[in-house]
Amino acid sequence: MIEISKELENAKNLLAFSYGSDSTALFYILLEKKINFDLILINYKTRLNSDIEEEQARELAKKYNKKIFIKKAPKFKNNFEKNARDFRYKFFEKICIEQGYENLILAHQLNDKFEWFLMQISKGAGLVELLGMKECEKREFYTIYRPLINTSKNEILNFLQEKNIKYFNDESNFNEKYFRNYIRNKFSDNFVKEFANGLKKSFDYLNLNLNQIYDESKIKKFKDLIICPNEENFIAKATKFKGLVLSKNQRKEALKGDCVLSGKIAVVYKDDKAIIFNYEKCEKIPKEFKENYRKVKIPKLLRAYLFKHNIDLKELLTFLTCIES
Repeated sequence: MIEISKELENAKNLLAFSYGSDSTALFYILLEKKINFDLILINYKTRLNSDIEEEQARELAKKYNKKIFIKKAPKFKNNFEKNARDFRYKFFEKICIEQGYENLILAHQLNDKFEWFLMQISKGAGLVELLGMKECEKREFYTIYRPLINTSKNEILNFLQEKNIKYFNDESNFNEKYFRNYIRNKFSDNFVKEFANGLKKSFDYLNLNLNQIYDESKIKKFKDLIICPNEENFIAKATKFKGLVLSKNQRKEALKGDCVLSGKIAVVYKDDKAIIFNYEKCEKIPKEFKENYRKVKIPKLLRAYLFKHNIDLKELLTFLTCIES
């Protein structure tokens, strides 16, 4: 029995939909549970059925009186997986902000979770990245929920078969030029088929251990600045809150000192705290402000952001002092 978080009841929810097996199963489960939601779909136009799936999704939304937001992706020249992921989350965030959606519901399931775990461990990741797919995950402007995260692919397919529910197969899932597909087809799916129950228990223990290692309450928010201890796992978690999952090289870069990651997220250090924010430039900061920032040793990358957002310097310094005590 799949449990749906009570936080989705009486909330404004958006379901990321593709008409594949996972999101289709979740669509009907949410209907059964009487959870209100609308749909959002990205058409990557990479498959023969892409336009058919889009049209069928429109019809499904109309049948059940759901709004649907659709965007066609550009043709990515390289690194399709990363560019596609960045593109869809940027669109998800845009719609959540503009339309006031509190929750983004994703159809990630147990196979996806283990697949992600293997992908990250192959790159030399830390605990935050290894256990990146959680049932509930706070983002800056919305909360992500993954109701199927402890449900295996086989369980989902059995549900669809029992209910005689139509869905589309994504033939691109078998193309092993994509690293995710290679991991899935060579390692993760077969493992989950045989050891699903043990895997679920292991992830529960690992998440419990992770929570014991560091306390997320130490990650604070001041205006739109994220402030956390100057420690690797906290910084990785804080940047993820801003929508950026750090690679191994980005972790190294962030720990060296003040920097801008992926051209959009800045990490700077003040005393024993890391400050994470959306990087912005400013053509000219008045001399008076420059001097005030210099006197209290505000990192240079942060100064333009403080000025452009009219952040009171005394309030910020008081906040930093309070969380240090």
